[in-house]
Amino acid sequence: MTIEPEVIPTNSSEGETAKVVYPSWLPVAMLIIAFSCLVFFLKTIFTLMLMVIGLIFVWKQIQKLLSLE
Repeated sequence: MTIEPEVIPTNSSEGETAKVVYPSWLPVAMLIIAFSCLVFFLKTIFTLMLMVIGLIFVWKQIQKLLSLE
């Protein structure tokens, strides 16, 4: 629990024995790494899907051209 400075009067000694709380960086770092991996994975999947769709389209166009001859 953190102490809000505006709640404790200035003449009180209540905040002098308070424990300093530092944020834990491990969960934050894990979330950042997980989010980065998710973005990289989705970007790769979407790129590959668009390439496959483009290749299928080109393949069908080539098959149409070859069947007309």
